[in-house]
Amino acid sequence: MSKSVTTVEVWQECISSLSDSKFFELMRLYLGEIETPYNKQRLIEQLAGFIKNPGNSDSMITLLDEYDIKLLTAIAFIPNATQDTLVQFFTAEYTMADIFSGLSNLTARLFVFEQKDEYSSKKYLRINPIIWEKLAPYIKLGNIISPAELAKTNIDDTFSISPDLLAAFISFINTKGCSCKADGVIKKNTLARIQSVFAGHEKTIQLLLTAFINLSLVREGEKSFVVDYERFELFAKLDSAQQYALLCAASCSRFSREGLKKEAQLLLDTLSSIQDKGFTLAALIRFGFLAQSQSGSGESGSSRSRFSRMLEAARQEQDGFALMDPQQAGSLLERMLDSAVEFGLLQKNGWDKEGHEVFICSQLFTRPEPAQNVLNIDSTFTVSLMPGLTLNKLLPLTQLLEIKSYGVVTEYEISRQSVSAAYDRGWTVEEICRELEKYTSYELPQNLKVCINEWFEAYSSAMIYKGYVLKVAKKNIGLVENAPAIKKHIKEKLAEGIYLLNIPLDSDIELFIEQSGLDFMGKVKDPFVPGEKLPFPVLRAASLAVPEPTSAVVEPVETTSTRNFSIASHLLQSLKQELKKMDLTKNQRECLENRIHNRLILTKDQLATTSIRSEILEADGMDFGGKLHLLEAGLKENDMMELTLPQFDKDDEYFKVIGRTLGITKQTGDAVIRFEVYPTHEITNFVVSRITYLRRLRF
Repeated sequence: MSKSVTTVEVWQECISSLSDSKFFELMRLYLGEIETPYNKQRLIEQLAGFIKNPGNSDSMITLLDEYDIKLLTAIAFIPNATQDTLVQFFTAEYTMADIFSGLSNLTARLFVFEQKDEYSSKKYLRINPIIWEKLAPYIKLGNIISPAELAKTNIDDTFSISPDLLAAFISFINTKGCSCKADGVIKKNTLARIQSVFAGHEKTIQLLLTAFINLSLVREGEKSFVVDYERFELFAKLDSAQQYALLCAASCSRFSREGLKKEAQLLLDTLSSIQDKGFTLAALIRFGFLAQSQSGSGESGSSRSRFSRMLEAARQEQDGFALMDPQQAGSLLERMLDSAVEFGLLQKNGWDKEGHEVFICSQLFTRPEPAQNVLNIDSTFTVSLMPGLTLNKLLPLTQLLEIKSYGVVTEYEISRQSVSAAYDRGWTVEEICRELEKYTSYELPQNLKVCINEWFEAYSSAMIYKGYVLKVAKKNIGLVENAPAIKKHIKEKLAEGIYLLNIPLDSDIELFIEQSGLDFMGKVKDPFVPGEKLPFPVLRAASLAVPEPTSAVVEPVETTSTRNFSIASHLLQSLKQELKKMDLTKNQRECLENRIHNRLILTKDQLATTSIRSEILEADGMDFGGKLHLLEAGLKENDMMELTLPQFDKDDEYFKVIGRTLGITKQTGDAVIRFEVYPTHEITNFVVSRITYLRRLRF
């Protein structure tokens, strides 16, 4: 397994690259007042020594809370994590403001730093390698993803996609026709027919049609989609788990071959992560997020060549090769999971205490026992098909049978139209009978055999080849050559009983057929020659989606570790008691109280008054001067800011935005800031007096 190894030297370089104001603020916070002359490298080594001190590192670990551990765990598990990826990862649990504030705090507390990519503008979050060895025992997947605790069990019947459903829909397209609008939505008249055959499964059929189109399993004909049986045969050779994973992915979007393989594999791996208790969709999205991040990370930075890293950075700058951003990736995975729920790959097991739906993996991925004698044909040529056949075995039957209704036992019909469609594909009478007899315990009804023979004679009596060419049986040659309605359309006699018609290719041939008086069956022969069919991508067996931590310098400790929060409370209380003994001004005391609250103070030595600098990190709505000072400082240092403002139409409701101040325009009694909002990078203006709360995210 490759690892994104972060060394102490990398951490030192990143600390050295901080702006002077942030660099010295950090040094004064932990080392006290800096004497001149100073040496940056020596100061960084002293800071490393401060962290290595057993007492200090123990205090750092002790003061971590649950939220800190969650952020650090996510950074450890997500390869090359960024602020944006963490926002997307925790989207259902924490706001962007929470994430940015938490990262700012962990940065100031020396747990996290940002490493700039050498070949792009990206900045990746790294865990401080000096503290990792003591931190590793607390980095466990259960911190960010855990099985759901079921509070209520689902007792409703559950639906699952099956080979029988796929076969029924293939037959539907083949015999009844299926068409959709330009936006891919099934047309109204087709939907009415679908409702009569697949009652209650209209949404599933819409997703299946989208998947069939995107997988090129059907192609667009003149009036309806045409089943590409050659490609379906390749698809049917895959095992059911791969088929369903490909259908889920293709129901969400159209991908390149490699993209399809990647997304379908991601879904398989995510589903394989589900334990017996089940997970909420939010937890499954996190599983998929980790798997996707791992698969996209490739080799570690240390093992990849300089050229490969430069090439990847260049590709990210080009639209044609741009990597999917975390928000798009998360949205796509969410849509795939929604399709998995609709297809029954994920089944609702119940609800947790918060009312969130809990899902378990369907038993579809277990290989069924082979079944025989699943067909029953009555005297009216109605065919009852019971479950048990694979898609590979059902596919030939879809060329012979016309779907009537889908259910636990699916009903088909052997009709003149369905048999005609089989003849169009080159089936003979003997082959049709032999295929039907494979799966029934009884001999085919005699009247069925007679009808199949009669239909073939009628079918063979006349054929039209696209171009248009008319071919008639010997007994009809006289009729064709003498009937005025036909004779006027014969442009040339190609051979005995074979005629080239003068009807334009874009004309409706049905009118000619009606006027000819011939016992015509079948469809116009299409000169379409199928090209070579590329096989579907083969997915590997599903495996646990979650990678191991990637930011580790050493392997994680296997033994579980629990934290004693009472020790943290005792440490904070002792620091507050020490602060009470000190003779300080009001501003100094408030500053140190804020540092203790934010867990930046680890030792009594850090309370030294010489290290205190007047700093304002927060301001409320009544403190106009404080807000203005804070905005000016943030503008100067290019710091992130968190703004809370009232809704434009409801003063009693508020919203938060995160971003950077780009400019300040002072007016009489007020000021207006030009603000870049994250993550949209939208530029907007805010009136300072309207800001009810302002916070500067210092690091």
